[in-house]
Amino acid sequence: MDFVINIVGLTQLIANLAQYPSISAPILQRALSASQAVLAKNTNRSTVPWRTGFLVQTFQAVLSNAVLRWYPTASYARFVEFGTAPHRIAPVDRQALYWPGANHPVRSVMHPGTRPNPFMERIVDTSTSDINDQFGEALQQIVKAIAAQ
Repeated sequence: MDFVINIVGLTQLIANLAQYPSISAPILQRALSASQAVLAKNTNRSTVPWRTGFLVQTFQAVLSNAVLRWYPTASYARFVEFGTAPHRIAPVDRQALYWPGANHPVRSVMHPGTRPNPFMERIVDTSTSDINDQFGEALQQIVKAIAAQ
């Protein structure tokens, strides 16, 4: 005994699945763009160290095909994020170092290093839930678009 099951719309569904890249790409790009807005919203005084505000102002987003890069362009950002080991500071243009309050000029000083301040981790932690929501919604839109074609 043979059974035959006729699935209504199967041919169209298979054709639509073949169109998956062209259907999903713009939806995913919109989700990435929305994720950029979420990251920007969460890049503030509560997540990023704030002395002058410059570090927060240097964040840049680069959105390309299915990739979003969100990062600070301040030259010192990596030292804030990862900290520094103890290191010697020597003069560059002069023969000695001097600062207000110093007893006398010195040839070099030993800096004790700085502790890491993982602000990028805080931005990601604060943003993860909203970004997951963006991509959950994108997935629903993709499924709906494929099924409706």
